[in-house]
Amino acid sequence: MSEKENDEWIEKTVTCPDCDRGRVAHWKERKSGKPAWRYHLPCTTCGGQYESVICQPKYCEIEGCSNLAEFQCQGHICVGNGWVCVDHWIEENIGFSQSGFACITCWHEVGSGGH
Repeated sequence: MSEKENDEWIEKTVTCPDCDRGRVAHWKERKSGKPAWRYHLPCTTCGGQYESVICQPKYCEIEGCSNLAEFQCQGHICVGNGWVCVDHWIEENIGFSQSGFACITCWHEVGSGGH
């Protein structure tokens, strides 16, 4: 990364929400009627890595905002890469996003904002 990009972007460690340290527990029934036994396989979501490092903008991508970016919206109407601060991350109630939250831009466009 260039020095200018280094001032605007940061590396962030994220953990996989679907596993426990890269492994997922599975249960196998026994034919004898004894209790099932547990075994672990690598997580298919993260490939067993559990933690990964991503690059994200340091600051909120909403124009005029200089707060630190914390959340990435997955909408199609987002500004830039969809990274916004806490002030621009809003709960939506129409099922637009899986997390139940969206950036302020998407929130207004999909109708959660009241139009």
